[in-house]
Amino acid sequence: MKDPEKILLVTLSNIGDAVLTLPVIGALREQYKGALIDVIVGPRAAEIFDSDPRINRAYIYDKSASPLAKLLLMLDIRKSGYDLAVDLRNSMLGLLSGAKVCSRPAKVAAASEARHKSEVHLDRLRELGIPAEYKPFPVWISKADEDKARLLLRDKGISDGEEIICVSPGARSHIKRWAEGSFAKACDLLAAEYKTKFVFIGDDPDKQICQRIIGMMRHYAVSTAGQTNLRQLAWIIKRSSLLITNDSAPLHIASSFKTPVVAIFGPTDPVKYGPRPESPGAALHKKLHCSPCEVAACKYNLECMKAVTAEEVFDTAKKVLDDRREKKV
Repeated sequence: MKDPEKILLVTLSNIGDAVLTLPVIGALREQYKGALIDVIVGPRAAEIFDSDPRINRAYIYDKSASPLAKLLLMLDIRKSGYDLAVDLRNSMLGLLSGAKVCSRPAKVAAASEARHKSEVHLDRLRELGIPAEYKPFPVWISKADEDKARLLLRDKGISDGEEIICVSPGARSHIKRWAEGSFAKACDLLAAEYKTKFVFIGDDPDKQICQRIIGMMRHYAVSTAGQTNLRQLAWIIKRSSLLITNDSAPLHIASSFKTPVVAIFGPTDPVKYGPRPESPGAALHKKLHCSPCEVAACKYNLECMKAVTAEEVFDTAKKVLDDRREKKV
């Protein structure tokens, strides 16, 4: 294949899933340094790409849009004359783009062949003969977003040099949420051990969750939930010493910055969605008879999530923090 000058990447709709596709952009950028790279993305994840100077253009594909709107979007895309389309959605969008070369749909892997999703995405390039070694490709953060996030923390009483631990107790699916009381207990255990401040993060729907947990805690904590955009949230994660989280977008953002993570897993598979093996941190998961089930409803009263204890999260977080501090000495 001749080196493409214009590349279209069809990425995924949810924020966490889209973050896991960023290494594909990194691999394309490394291999084709002069190429223009455009993306098609859903409305929820658009903020990841809309101000990134590494991306030429982001098309917003809303599956709930009218047929006419979708037709006009595809006509606009076809005008661009793409040399290569890489479709990570297993959709028809890559083929409809009119690109000279388009990736093939991914094969459904057997459960015994579970691999990290970032590797599965990179396979699309490898199948086209494009070299694609995994390298972190973090969310782009502008200077303006960094300044706003820093000012927000100052307003919360956290100075620039203070250590923070981030906590992300939300998740789009309620079955992936660890118990609020368990978050509070684990944070209190850590607060008694370390002189650090806790910053709860999330979007608007997570505001009440964060406030309820803070209300249960004996130690001081603040919430920035619903007060940041995605890039500002990413900077706060990048600045923290540790992220404690469910299986949600902040986990993948943290891994892209090599921020240590303690992630609580239940119905989803940490092999596919947890921190990569070389990433700092760990995923906590109890392999019960039913987990990972990867279904949207639970028949067993979320036993897989309840099986992870606050003491286990504390012990794992303590090891991660102590290892990090030893490496800094």
